[in-house]
Amino acid sequence: MTGDLKKRALILFAVIIAAFVFLAPTVFREELGGGKWISRPISLGLDLSGGVHLVYEVEAGEAVKSSLQAKGNAIRADLRRDKVAVTRARVNDKGQLELTLLSDRFVAQTKQKVQDNYRELSFVDQRDDSGKIILVFALNELEARKIERKAITDAVETLRNRVDQFGVAEPLIQNVGENRILLQMPGVSDIESVKKVVGSVAKLEFRLVPVGEGRANGATMRDRSNAPVVVEEDVLMTGDVVSDARVAFHEGQVEVSLSFTSEGGQLFRRITSENVGRNLSIILDGVVYSSPTIRETIAGGHASISGGFTMQEAKQLAVVLRAGALPAPLKVLEERTVGPSLGKESIRNGILSIIGGFVFIVGFMIVYYKKAGVVAAGSLILNMILIMAALSAFGATLSLPGLAGLALTIGMAVDYNVLIFERIRDELRNGAARDAAVSAGFERALSAIIDSNITTLITGLILYYFGTGPIRGFAVTLTVGILTTIFAATYASRICFDYFPLQGKKGLSV
Repeated sequence: MTGDLKKRALILFAVIIAAFVFLAPTVFREELGGGKWISRPISLGLDLSGGVHLVYEVEAGEAVKSSLQAKGNAIRADLRRDKVAVTRARVNDKGQLELTLLSDRFVAQTKQKVQDNYRELSFVDQRDDSGKIILVFALNELEARKIERKAITDAVETLRNRVDQFGVAEPLIQNVGENRILLQMPGVSDIESVKKVVGSVAKLEFRLVPVGEGRANGATMRDRSNAPVVVEEDVLMTGDVVSDARVAFHEGQVEVSLSFTSEGGQLFRRITSENVGRNLSIILDGVVYSSPTIRETIAGGHASISGGFTMQEAKQLAVVLRAGALPAPLKVLEERTVGPSLGKESIRNGILSIIGGFVFIVGFMIVYYKKAGVVAAGSLILNMILIMAALSAFGATLSLPGLAGLALTIGMAVDYNVLIFERIRDELRNGAARDAAVSAGFERALSAIIDSNITTLITGLILYYFGTGPIRGFAVTLTVGILTTIFAATYASRICFDYFPLQGKKGLSV
């Protein structure tokens, strides 16, 4: 064995060893599948393992209204510090901000304040309502579109955080169209629990309960028993300051314990110190869960939500609070549960088709090309090992289209061997020597192989970039298969041809 051949053989051996190392978590899933290895086990997609399929529509318009309401609350707080009496800041049915003033003396000052500090708002109208002045402002179109786009992006990230805490392996979460999100969770069967955890808005608010005459100007909400509860319109704190949420027990009752960020802890301390003796309502998604009395300053940076939870409800609430609130409500457009029995049938049929195609192709190659056909068979086996190792290295999910891609790869791979073998035959017929025939056969076939697969490779990359889950699964196996097939057919097979002679009792027949 020459030095160059020995070097190439060692490289091939190292590649094979690396492939088995990456495949180890897939083969020994229980021992190495828990993140203890450099690669992850190949997971099965929804169509193979069963699970939950949901398509959500992000109601981005609600995010615009929430943003506008937040601006209104900020404007109201700024004006109050300037001694301007603003009794109300609300978003009307047209998506416009209404500021209610006690007197027309503050109209000019209010307009100037909004113009100077909130340039994205424009003045629309002014009207008199029983002596009170209502100023109407609208958000410009560019800012509204920006908020909607951000809401969709943030919704995807929030769903991803929630699903990660749900403990699902290899979920699929991605945008579909302009304002829709596709969610697939393999191995999950309880679709209602998924919707409660994943689809809940989880908008957490802290508001004071008004006292005396303030009740007439408060906002009316409902508690968990649907009884009316009046709270102040001003939101003192939101769920943005929550750093952690856990299930806890207090006096035998299940509750959700909240931990605040450092900024949130300081804010909560100030709120409780300034409002000792008053009731502070804890509101989630517009429902008042509790309104405990503030008996003293709370400086520990903690609070709790009670309300007769079951253990399951408390766990679900803790998950969504840890992951953060959705920027806008989600509307379920499509939902279905895929049974694992269908996946098992798909796996069985897919594997049978791959094995059947492999056996037929190998049999044909051995009959037609004799011992060189054995080299082709070894090249196909090596190719399949490399594909599976690559999928494991990238932590890919194998779907039914992915199995189809594997089957297609086998058919494509044998084409490369046929091109090489026929080239070698042509050279031998033309009187070329053994080494010259092998060298010319591989070199001339390689250019044809690369040329024929550039377009396929580009197509696979385009399918992956623009496609969704199943199409991406096919694109991944197709693209990886092209690269590994070129390596196995040209590099590994060439080593065999360089090592064994073409003729003789121990040689290769072409």
